[in-house]
Amino acid sequence: MKDYRKIAEEALKKSQQNTKRLDESVVYPDGLNERMHPTLEDELLNQKTSLGKHPIFPEGDESSFEQKIMGKRFNEVAKRYKRAHEVDDIRKEDVMNGMMPLLKETMTLEKKHATELEELAVKMIREEYDMAEDVVEIHAELTPRINMVGTKKNPTPVVSEVEFKNHDEMVNANEEVYKRRFLNAMTQGAAKKCSHMFHMVDDELSDIDPRLASRYAKLMASADYMYYVVPKMEEGVNGGVVRVEFPTKDNPKAIIYVQAMAFPVLIHELVKGVMELLSAHGLPKDKKIGKFVIDKADFLAAEPWDMRIGPALWDRFTESIEADDFHLKHHVYSELAALPVREFNVKMREIMAGTKEGKNIVKNIIDEVKSSIQEEEYHESMSETQTEDGFTFDDLIKGEGDDDNLTDDGFDFDELF
Repeated sequence: MKDYRKIAEEALKKSQQNTKRLDESVVYPDGLNERMHPTLEDELLNQKTSLGKHPIFPEGDESSFEQKIMGKRFNEVAKRYKRAHEVDDIRKEDVMNGMMPLLKETMTLEKKHATELEELAVKMIREEYDMAEDVVEIHAELTPRINMVGTKKNPTPVVSEVEFKNHDEMVNANEEVYKRRFLNAMTQGAAKKCSHMFHMVDDELSDIDPRLASRYAKLMASADYMYYVVPKMEEGVNGGVVRVEFPTKDNPKAIIYVQAMAFPVLIHELVKGVMELLSAHGLPKDKKIGKFVIDKADFLAAEPWDMRIGPALWDRFTESIEADDFHLKHHVYSELAALPVREFNVKMREIMAGTKEGKNIVKNIIDEVKSSIQEEEYHESMSETQTEDGFTFDDLIKGEGDDDNLTDDGFDFDELF
């Protein structure tokens, strides 16, 4: 005879568990015992992150878009920590107490090999983003003393005094702020994901010091995990910094200056520099509007949440790109960033939602990029063939051109990549 009471109790327990899952502010996967800090869960539930109620976020059901992607991201971070540290469960105390000793050990191992590691990091980023030396100049330094001069941001948003032409311009400017906020989160997301690129050069690292790769794995896994269990990360120690100088008529090369305490952080900051160049395509052409947008969108208090949610957004973006075309991701990103804000919101929302339309949007951009690259290669090959008097075939096809992408000092951002 069946024990109906036992069956009823089990059904009730299961029902309560399911209800609890629906009430949770983050959609955690089954089997994950670790949880984000309750303060961060509440901020996510109430949409008080650095992106707030962003117009790009797709519609959710019983759980919001952010709650779902953050559950997946946190699971990834927890798994990486367990794998790197060879543990089954994570104790917050171990993470907190282990960070500084790990960093000091890593810096000690790197000290004699700083130049090799700096050159390796620059080489990796140039290959990853197909950046030529005659277009972007890079200065990368491993150092225990980070120089923050010229890099500090406002702690909170600043509203610039702008006299708008009309109400529509004011509305559009505020929409541009949301766009810039999203691009900032994507920048941090790309950098966070790429900070684990050291796995791609295991052989080189092994030749330098066989202990480095395992130290890096532990260090970055710990750093990632801390962002989800410590609410006030903006008060922590800054392990790296980047400063970007945009091209001018006098100096047509962009310059990226990076300092970091450890090799993976150096990669992180280098990627931030590259992404900042790419994101420049998304700034308004009008200087006063551009300053208004940057003052409201670029602030220190937003960075911790950008680092938490950004990697999940970057994953959504890269998942829309076919494996064979992944090397063109930075072209796709810059093309999207350059779109007018409302078109950007619509297209990026489809990409974030993972719809067929989103994949078609990305595919169409990639097709255009490939066609443009083929055309440039053809023009370059033709220009190398000169007539007897030195006139090149490239001269035949040069016209006045379209200067829509020119900065005020005449540099075309499209020349960067």
